[in-house]
Amino acid sequence: MKRILVGFDGSEGSENALNKAMMLINENGKLILLAVIPVPSDKNLVDQTAYELLKKRAYNLIDNVVEDIGSHEFEVTGLVEEGDIAAKIIDAANDLNCDLIVLGSKGTSALGLYPIGSVANKVVQYAHKPVMVVR
Repeated sequence: MKRILVGFDGSEGSENALNKAMMLINENGKLILLAVIPVPSDKNLVDQTAYELLKKRAYNLIDNVVEDIGSHEFEVTGLVEEGDIAAKIIDAANDLNCDLIVLGSKGTSALGLYPIGSVANKVVQYAHKPVMVVR
């Protein structure tokens, strides 16, 4: 696999997905970590301060994981998007021409908003790319 997108939110499931993706990525490939946060108008966000905190937490999470992975024979990048998690994962995989989407099957998000199992289910149903769900 030359390009793998990993839906990452800091949960145990997303950690497992990342570990699996790192085993599958080709030398000179690209591993892309994606965290998705809701838009400020989402009913889960009470105010702008909560949104800013969540956004900062997502960027810190992705930056720390990219840094922790360090230097390998493949490139690692991170992205933070806003919107519906499943839709953003599918859109990013298409836009970045990914060969595979890797997701955790379930868990509690470190970003604390959505049950991951439902996200994985939506991505599997609607993605036009291969999807691997890791337990």
